[in-house]
Amino acid sequence: METLRSMSCLCLFLCLLQPPLQGLEIVDPEEVEYVRQQARGVVGGSVTLECGSTMPDILIWGFTRTGSQSNLAVAYNYGHGPVLQPLLSSSLGHLRLVPNTSSLLLDELHQEAQGMYTCQAIYNTDRGATITFYYTHLEVVEED
Repeated sequence: METLRSMSCLCLFLCLLQPPLQGLEIVDPEEVEYVRQQARGVVGGSVTLECGSTMPDILIWGFTRTGSQSNLAVAYNYGHGPVLQPLLSSSLGHLRLVPNTSSLLLDELHQEAQGMYTCQAIYNTDRGATITFYYTHLEVVEED
């Protein structure tokens, strides 16, 4: 009975995913662009992390602490407005997505915010979807 319930939940989840994914066709999976960046912030200060010059159709910001292998979502926008993951983001400082951009602003920066930030930007073009990954290593230092 438990297996049947699990299968029903899985089927429902996959059916709910189908409409958003139905119109997304990746032009060429081999043509994913990767951009590497560096940023530096001061504990208690602010820093803005960039994710391209134009607003993507879909974006996901993730964070990996220095020394960890785990990438956790901190913010995303699937085209219905920005959403922050409050539990993780509060340990990093005060996070928000800058309105009408894909930039991530970290205010009141904590030392724990040091690490790798990944922005996955998906653009729907006339040729199909294009994907760019922005990897930003953030160094957080004590005030001079």
